Amino acid sequence: MKYGIEFRHLHYFACVAEELHFSRAADKLGMAQAPLSQQIRQLEERLGTRLFRRTTRRVKLTPAGEIFLRHAQEILGGIDRAVTHTRSISGEDSGTIYVSGVHVALSHVLPPVISQFRKRYPAMTVDVQVLGTAQQLELLQSGKIQVAFIRPTNPAGFLKTEHILKEGFVAVLPRDHRLVGKSDLTVKDFAGEPIITYAPTVGASYYHAIMDALRRAGVYPVIAQEVSHTLAIGTLVAAGVGIAVAPSWLAHNPSPYLVYRPLPDIPAEVELLVAWQAEEKSKIVLDFLETTRRVMAEAGNSLIRSSHFEPV
Repeated sequence: MKYGIEFRHLHYFACVAEELHFSRAADKLGMAQAPLSQQIRQLEERLGTRLFRRTTRRVKLTPAGEIFLRHAQEILGGIDRAVTHTRSISGEDSGTIYVSGVHVALSHVLPPVISQFRKRYPAMTVDVQVLGTAQQLELLQSGKIQVAFIRPTNPAGFLKTEHILKEGFVAVLPRDHRLVGKSDLTVKDFAGEPIITYAPTVGASYYHAIMDALRRAGVYPVIAQEVSHTLAIGTLVAAGVGIAVAPSWLAHNPSPYLVYRPLPDIPAEVELLVAWQAEEKSKIVLDFLETTRRVMAEAGNSLIRSSHFEPV
């Protein structure tokens, strides 16, 4: 390597940084403490900076060490992903598959998908992250994740997508609100109420679906506050700032301060897609996608009934 830094240097450094104790790190690595200290000194010499502050009592990362740790972890993680991906293409059925999704994917789609996938690949680990669509697309393009559950987005050459489901909406009300006791709640009941809603530029088209429904009902909303995330809507409604319309997955996030009511007069029109790299060759990844298709086809009806979803 250009700077004489080798994989072992990064591995040793990351272990010491995690333990902040040379003796424990040496035990974890299965080596003596003296050669471990020598390797760390060698790394520091090649970088031209100190990575640790050492005293008789403690070991602490320097500011340079904290920065280098982030890069080292990214490199080590990239190597792990590369090995897993390579093995999966060659037919190996152990390693890690990296999957991400918006909240509704993690709460409603991925549990049964992962359960079925692991029956076929019990040695595979499924690493799951909850992320917004934009972040997922960046990680998918860079190869840091292999499968993403996203909201509709502009077509991209590196990407393939399939529709999974459409999502409905619920009213989000403070527990003591007058509308809690009303049966058959509709969007018209929001007239004159302070409403918490999404900022127009965020919310995976939630904003447009909600505002269109209000306009169709002849309701001109009194906007109390705009937010960038659904969980923030729940928090502000619970605090009494206003009431809201939110995607139905929020109803599965119980709160002692909130009541959720279905709003059938707003169409289930916010879609969820599964996405992967267009040139994907990994048998493991392709099997994960096929498991997703099968599980959604088999479980779609029960999912719809319990959560105001509709098939695409």
